[in-house]
Amino acid sequence: RIFFLEHPKEIGGRFSIFSVVGLLPIFLFDLKIQKFLPNLREFLTNYSKILIDSTTFLSKKYLDSKINSIIFLSFNKKLNNLILWIQQMISESLGKSGKGLLPVLSVAPKDYHSLLQLYLDGPKDKIFYIFDKKDKTDIKNRNLFGKKFNFLNRYSLNKIKDAQKKALIKTLKLNKIPFREIYFKNSKEETLMEYFTYFVLETIFIAKLIKVNPFGQNAVEQVKKITYRILN
Repeated sequence: RIFFLEHPKEIGGRFSIFSVVGLLPIFLFDLKIQKFLPNLREFLTNYSKILIDSTTFLSKKYLDSKINSIIFLSFNKKLNNLILWIQQMISESLGKSGKGLLPVLSVAPKDYHSLLQLYLDGPKDKIFYIFDKKDKTDIKNRNLFGKKFNFLNRYSLNKIKDAQKKALIKTLKLNKIPFREIYFKNSKEETLMEYFTYFVLETIFIAKLIKVNPFGQNAVEQVKKITYRILN
């Protein structure tokens, strides 16, 4: 006998975070499912204006052909999987009928070396989401940089990385490049619920404003069908 939980057919994979598909792994990781819901009404009340403002801004800038891409600058690798989920949410939901925003995960400050020149001085068609989370693990510098860079020896790796983030934010402001800073104070169930809910709603609202259906992925299904025919 095999025990299974049936996933509701009307809920697409990227929107299934609060369905049995998402909640079962959450339960298996020993997170408390019941903590996801009690504060939802309060969260929607507190963040409704921010949600409306952000979706209106992004939709208008996109429709005016001023923003085509969202660059997710991740300053903590522990957030990368969450960002990849948001990337899927945006690309599969908005990429319809010749429309859509291109979401890109960019690892910071590593990508300063290879991409920052383009970000700051290339086409002004991007908005930047700066993600960060307090990192308990840190590396203390022990005279690694030599006498020439002696001033760096006073700082831990996290302090140096934080200075790079602050410098980037100041530079974005000086160059009037749109950005938002998203900081995770903790990884509690309530916090995760808020971010999951926010990005699901933001994506759906943007889709409605730019007049695309956020549900379904017909182009991907076409590739699947052709792949099936090739293999058969």
